[in-house]
Amino acid sequence: MKMNFIYKNIRIWTCLSVCLFLSTSLFAQRNNKAKEYLDKSSAAFSQAGSMSIYFTMNIKDAVNKVTESFDGKIDLKKEKFHLDIPDMETWFDGKTQWVLQKGWDEVNITEPDHREIQALNPTTLFEIYKSGCKYKYIGEKIDIKGKKAYEVELTPNARKNEITKIIMQISATDLMPVKIHLYYNNRIENIIHVNNYQKNLNLTDSLFVFDTNKYPDADIIDLR
Repeated sequence: MKMNFIYKNIRIWTCLSVCLFLSTSLFAQRNNKAKEYLDKSSAAFSQAGSMSIYFTMNIKDAVNKVTESFDGKIDLKKEKFHLDIPDMETWFDGKTQWVLQKGWDEVNITEPDHREIQALNPTTLFEIYKSGCKYKYIGEKIDIKGKKAYEVELTPNARKNEITKIIMQISATDLMPVKIHLYYNNRIENIIHVNNYQKNLNLTDSLFVFDTNKYPDADIIDLR
């Protein structure tokens, strides 16, 4: 049950891939400011190259009165990623995805479509320009580390979208995202604090492929 709950809500970067950059504005001055910072954050993320991101994920479920908090790491190299959280580890080499459910020693192999990849891989978050959301600049804030950040609110246009609102903080120092707060229509909230970025790394391709030698007892389920 715990595994299903975490996996359902670990779509860390969906908030960004759904709607980072928008077209029209009802609040011209404030929205222009929001777009300015979002554009700069997009450029900073692109220039960071291959990287490792260390984060803390907080999950709040108001309906079931459940809270969860855990640390994780995601390694990125172009379209490839490796995600490691306490109950799950995921490898994606650009085509094939391996998901290890640690407590069960079970690995599911799939070939995810583009939408599924967007839900986990932040390298796709800046692809969706000018679609799907309204946005506005909220103002300068102090992030969890006590440093200045720019806060932007994003609201999906689609009424049936499961995400109702996104609050994003962008570092004033290097313009990278430092906090992402997602509000869902089922009264679940996901709050992601980025603790550290390691940029321009030389990551080997083998990092993004499941190594059967390291998990000889794992039950492999090929769903391709």
